[in-house]
Amino acid sequence: MTNREKIDRIYESAQKIDQVYDVWATKHKLTLYEMMMFYEIFQKENREITQKELSMKLGAPKTSVNSLIKKQLNAGYIWMQVNPQNKREKIISLTESGERFARNLVQPLFQYEEEVIGMLDDRVRWKIYKRGDIFWIHKLN
Repeated sequence: MTNREKIDRIYESAQKIDQVYDVWATKHKLTLYEMMMFYEIFQKENREITQKELSMKLGAPKTSVNSLIKKQLNAGYIWMQVNPQNKREKIISLTESGERFARNLVQPLFQYEEEVIGMLDDRVRWKIYKRGDIFWIHKLN
């Protein structure tokens, strides 16, 4: 197998993983970014995230993140407040109804992820982590 073919296989595998999340979002009548916003907030212990951190986690432009925040603010699932430690930052939190919505959306997905990762032995998981790290370490500047 050539290096190009190896890269293509890795890319195809990553796309398949992305597609799982996209299908999950679509099944719940959300965009992938919306679903991942709930995913990122829900997995935080305090259920809060800054706009900047959310933008970085989603790999999305701030304008896109602002649009999805406004949509979910209007739906009543999240609320926003100024960060007391840094007045230039805004903190996004789940409302009570947002917490219920996120729990129903994300907990089954967490269970699925844990089942899948449990199917892999430690050696395979370690190889996956290392290969991902190699790409990250040598990222384009």
